[in-house]
Amino acid sequence: MSALQQVVRGKILILTICAAGIGGTFQYGYNLTIINAPTVFIQSFINETWLNRTGAALEAKVITLVWSFIVAVYPLGGLVGALIAAPMAVKMGRKKSLLLNNAFVALAALLVGFSRMAKSFEMILLSRFFAGINSGRIGGLHISQEPQAYFWLLAALQQLRGSSDLSSEMKEILAEQAALQGQVAKAPWELWRNRAVRWQFITVVVLSSAMQLCGNDSMYSYASYVFQEAGIPYDKIQYSVIGTGSCELIMSMTCNLLIECVGRRVLLIGGYSLMATWAILFMVALSLQDQFSWMPYLSMACIFAYILSFGIGPAGVTGIIPTEIFDQVARPAAYTISGSVLWINLFLVGLAFPFVMESLGYYCYLPFFMVCVGTALYVWFFLPETKGKSFLEISEEFIKRNFGELLLDPTRMPAPCWTFSGCIWRRS
Repeated sequence: MSALQQVVRGKILILTICAAGIGGTFQYGYNLTIINAPTVFIQSFINETWLNRTGAALEAKVITLVWSFIVAVYPLGGLVGALIAAPMAVKMGRKKSLLLNNAFVALAALLVGFSRMAKSFEMILLSRFFAGINSGRIGGLHISQEPQAYFWLLAALQQLRGSSDLSSEMKEILAEQAALQGQVAKAPWELWRNRAVRWQFITVVVLSSAMQLCGNDSMYSYASYVFQEAGIPYDKIQYSVIGTGSCELIMSMTCNLLIECVGRRVLLIGGYSLMATWAILFMVALSLQDQFSWMPYLSMACIFAYILSFGIGPAGVTGIIPTEIFDQVARPAAYTISGSVLWINLFLVGLAFPFVMESLGYYCYLPFFMVCVGTALYVWFFLPETKGKSFLEISEEFIKRNFGELLLDPTRMPAPCWTFSGCIWRRS
C-alpha cells in the first residue's frame, strides 16, 4: 500500500469517527447534561411566567415537578424517535431519514431560543421532546441498517482497514447465516415468546434497565442537586459538574482498552460492585457532613468514583452485549427492546430523581445501591463470558440455559424452535 493510500484511508477513518460521534452519541450526551447548567434560571422562569399569568407564585414542590418533567420529557421523545426510526428509514431511505432528523433538533433549538420572548416554559418542554426524538431516531436508524448490510459492511471495513484479508469475518458471517437457514427477521415480541432466546431477552432487559436505574445518567441532569446535597459550596458546583464529565470521558477511553483484555463479565460485575461500594460510602459521608468539614469533599470524591466505575464497565459493555448474544435475525429486535427499555427507565428515573433525593435524604442512593448489587449478582450467575468466543460458541451456552433438562429428552422439545445454531425440531 502506498503512503498516499494510507493517508487517505486514515483521513476517511477519522472523518467516520467524527461523523458517528458528533451526529450520534454527542447528541444524546449533550442534551442529557446541558439541562443541568441553567437549572436555577429555568426554575425562576417557570415561576415568573406563572406569576405573570395568574398573579400567584408556584409552590416549591410544583416548580420541582415541572422542572422534573422538563428533564424527563427528553427520554420520552427518545422513545418515540427510536420507535419511528425503522419505519421511516424503510419509507424514505436511510440517508434522507438522517437528513430529515436534523429538522427535529433545529426545531428544538428554535423553541427553546424563543421561549423567553414568548413567555412560555411549555416551549422548553416541547424543545426537550423534539431533541429526544432526534437522539432516539439516530440510534434507531443505526439499528435498522444492521440485518441487511453485512457484505456492504465488509466492503466498508476493507476500505477503513486498508486490508483485503477479511477471511475470518466472512467465515463467521457465513457460518451464522448457514445456521439460520433462511429465516426472516424477528419482531420484538417474538423474542419473549420463544424459549430459545428467553434468557438472552431477560439479559438485555436487565442490563439495559440497570444502565438507567443505577442513576448515573440522571445524575448529570440533576448534578447541581446532588452536589448541593453533598454540601459542596455553590460557587464550586459548576467545577464539580465539569469533573463528572471528565471522569466518564477518561474511563470510556480506558474501557475500550480493557474490554478485550479483561472480558465482559469482569467489567460488568466489577463496575456494578464498585458502584455499590461508592454508593454506601456516599451515604455515610452525607450523614456525617455536619460533623467533619472535609466530608463534603469525600462525598464529591464518591460521586466521581461512582461515575468512573460506571464508565469502566457498564457504559462500555452493555451496548455490545445484544450483538454478541443474538443472531442476525433477532439482533434488530433485541436492540429495539434494549433502546426502548433504556429510554423508558431514563424517563422514570429522571422524573423521580429529585423527589427520591428529597424523601430519602441521606439515603438517597439506596435504590441505586440495590440496583447495582442486583445487577452484579445477575451477571455473576446468568451471563456467560463472551470474550474470545465465536457467536455459535456463545449460543451453545444459552441453549443449555434455555432448554436445560429438555436437552436430555429431545421428544419434549417444542417444534419448531429457532436457535442460534439452527433449528431444533421435535424428534418422533
